[in-house]
Amino acid sequence: MSEGAAPFPALDPDLNQLILCVGRKGSGKSVWAREVFRNWPAIDKWVIDPHGDADPGEDIGTVTVAKLPTELPMPRKRGEHTVTRWIANPGSPTYREDLDRAVGLALHPRSRRTLTWIDEAGEVFPSNRTGPHARILLQQSRHYYASAILCCPRPVTIDPLVLAQADRVVMYDVPNPSDVQRMAESIGVEPAVLKRTLNETRARGPYWYTLYDAREHALYRCPPIPISAGYRHAQQ
Repeated sequence: MSEGAAPFPALDPDLNQLILCVGRKGSGKSVWAREVFRNWPAIDKWVIDPHGDADPGEDIGTVTVAKLPTELPMPRKRGEHTVTRWIANPGSPTYREDLDRAVGLALHPRSRRTLTWIDEAGEVFPSNRTGPHARILLQQSRHYYASAILCCPRPVTIDPLVLAQADRVVMYDVPNPSDVQRMAESIGVEPAVLKRTLNETRARGPYWYTLYDAREHALYRCPPIPISAGYRHAQQ
């Protein structure tokens, strides 16, 4: 265990990455995702928002759309980057298909670098029911220059590929033993070790988190991340 060894945002934005953030509601995962998403430089950004809670903020140029576009907007000039947010309609008869098509927008054109934030990964990557575009993102994201930040409260409910393919797993308060067991088995850490680590991290105070780095096969204990001015953890 390395304490405080992963400074915010604790990643190389030039590398293609899949990042999973887990934790009960209000523990800090959506705030972590929002801040990393906002601060990831030089990339076109796409928010798939099933519940209307994942708002990166208008101050970074976010354009929110109610209708799923056929393609992501292109920057108006060289050096600029777009930030687009789509709020899904859970009442739509094509809701599941729409979510998967939304993932597909991040994959094409294939040479375009994108970062996608999905605040409810369980809706887009349900266990054993992941759609074709979502499966491509999990299995071949590096070939499409598509990075993603995925959030969910219960790791046990999502497609096992999400954990297996994640380059980093950000863990806040995960109280359910079956969730801890699933994560431990997927990342190759003894369940008792992961449970103890999560408990020790939580004891440090609100919004501390444990970070698993797959490339290093290491766990880090991290303090609360810096947040944007005027934004509070309590909001999500």
